[in-house]
Amino acid sequence: MKAAVLTEYGKPLEMLDRHDPVPGPGQVVVDIRASGVCGSDLFLQKGGFSSTMPIVPGHEASGTVSAVGPGVGSVQPGQPVAIYYIDFCGTCRMCEVGRVNMCLSVRRMGVEFDGAFAERVLVSEKSVIPVRPEDDPAAIAVLTDAVATPYHGLMQVARVRDGETVVVFGIGGLGSNAVQLAAHLGCNVIAVSRSQEKLDLAEKMGAATLIKAGDDVVDRIAAATGPGGPGVIVQTVGSARVYEQAVAAAGIGCRIVAIGSSLDSFPVMPMDLIWREAGLMGSRGFIPDDIRAVIELHRLGVIRTDHLLQNRRPLEEANLALDDLREGTVLRSVITFGEGW
Repeated sequence: MKAAVLTEYGKPLEMLDRHDPVPGPGQVVVDIRASGVCGSDLFLQKGGFSSTMPIVPGHEASGTVSAVGPGVGSVQPGQPVAIYYIDFCGTCRMCEVGRVNMCLSVRRMGVEFDGAFAERVLVSEKSVIPVRPEDDPAAIAVLTDAVATPYHGLMQVARVRDGETVVVFGIGGLGSNAVQLAAHLGCNVIAVSRSQEKLDLAEKMGAATLIKAGDDVVDRIAAATGPGGPGVIVQTVGSARVYEQAVAAAGIGCRIVAIGSSLDSFPVMPMDLIWREAGLMGSRGFIPDDIRAVIELHRLGVIRTDHLLQNRRPLEEANLALDDLREGTVLRSVITFGEGW
């Protein structure tokens, strides 16, 4: 099979021939139909994750089951599926309470084991979520991460409530969906971005207030929210400076949800959190139920994915897909393998 392989940090992917995977007990092989290209893939490429090298990136994918190993009973060859990128044990204390994204022996597709920038992947039976033949493979792929990640942050971490004011920093592949999800959940949404084009998108997604990012952003958020400030802040930008602004903008009882990946530190004064009873909380990925939930919302027509699917490339153009994202010309690139399942 063909695969786009990262052989060294900071280098382009190499198109290589790999042996087709063979499923063992409890495993399935999935023929990839679509794989989203996201900021985490760029983060991986520059060395942000301590990965197994060489590695095939790609963690946001859909496909069709082509082979099953001994003991697999939930899916059969020919079944279209969404892929949950985490291989979890199912028995540790985190898995037992449903927080499988925090499994104590977690392994991530595209980081610790080969991912979906390839014609086929080998995953655990626990990591495939059956979908319908009428579902669009590309839409299913981006729903598994670009939409499920902010859904997890809003629902599982912030536990957002109807009527709350939600500020979203960064209107990219994650932030644009945080906006549409928060709007769907009945929140008053404030979108913050440096780009007027992305602010225009946020307005289409349901943002009620648009703020151009800059040095005065904290004052402008305060003016827009009034006494008490925002209830939730979703920070999707990989910038320490923006994290500092998010903390400064927090309202009374505000939950600041950290999603954007950054290796840089930023100062936080304890009194900024204590006096406002505000919390700064990390949000790591999502759980399978988040994927199921956003797929159903998409089927109902409540949320959209067309803004994520405009840039599609074949596997051979994986490096160009990464460049598109790196240069900020797209919200998402999607590597596709033909039409349909």
